[in-house]
Amino acid sequence: MLDLISKRFWIVIAVTLVTLAGLSLAYWRIESRSQVLLDERQAAAPTAVVAATTPAAVALGGHLVAVTACAGCHGPNLTGGPLNVAGTQIETPNLTIEAHRLTDAQIDRALRQGLRPDGASELIMPAQAYARFTDGEVAAIIGYLRSLPAKGAPSPAPRPGLILRASLLIGSVKTARRQLAAARPPLDAGPRVETGRHLAAVACGRCHGADLGGIRDQGPDLTVRTYYDRAKFQALIGKGEAIGEGNMQLMTDTAEASFSHFTPAEIDSIYDYLDARDGVLIARARLKNRS
Repeated sequence: MLDLISKRFWIVIAVTLVTLAGLSLAYWRIESRSQVLLDERQAAAPTAVVAATTPAAVALGGHLVAVTACAGCHGPNLTGGPLNVAGTQIETPNLTIEAHRLTDAQIDRALRQGLRPDGASELIMPAQAYARFTDGEVAAIIGYLRSLPAKGAPSPAPRPGLILRASLLIGSVKTARRQLAAARPPLDAGPRVETGRHLAAVACGRCHGADLGGIRDQGPDLTVRTYYDRAKFQALIGKGEAIGEGNMQLMTDTAEASFSHFTPAEIDSIYDYLDARDGVLIARARLKNRS
């Protein structure tokens, strides 16, 4: 009897040790392979952006920072804040400090290319949307951020947890650079609505995809027909009165905090573009059905 108990005991110990060894090996593989992805260096495109510091430029930069929801990730005072990404709490950078520490080129590359100063990809940065900022807009944004006094403390470097690392490996979470590489531009609906196309791209692309075609579990395709007429769209953007599909609470919160800073003319231009975009997509679908 004692021999049987002793045998079972050692079998349990052996199975436990093998299981622990397997888990340790799996953890090491996830850790090492994800770190290769995180450390991957990318060639940066040249930039000649120089911060614009005139009052008009600084005002434009502040407007763009507001309507493109920078505060949604970097905190209401842009001093950084907690952001949960696949189970890991990331402290976003304190922009009031980073704007004075980084060069114009480094800020531009972070915004439009999703690159850190060392050439590795930013972990969380909607560069797929911000890539469509013009040089003048980036210059204005930098000028605005530099006009802010440094407050608070620098944010700690991200320390991705196991779930986030595994998510990076399977592709359910993508680094900023990989999102940018996979991005497609919004549909071109003609020069008449180009202003609205541009505003929709930089303001809406982070949640609805660079092409505005939607991101699963985040934001739907930006269809307005059958959902929003012009008056309802003005209420959506200006007041957060959301209807339709997807995460409506996120849309409401974003509209109240950020999109409410759009002028009525800007909201109209976005609506005109989205309505024209719907028309092009409907025409394409009809043509496809006939063929």
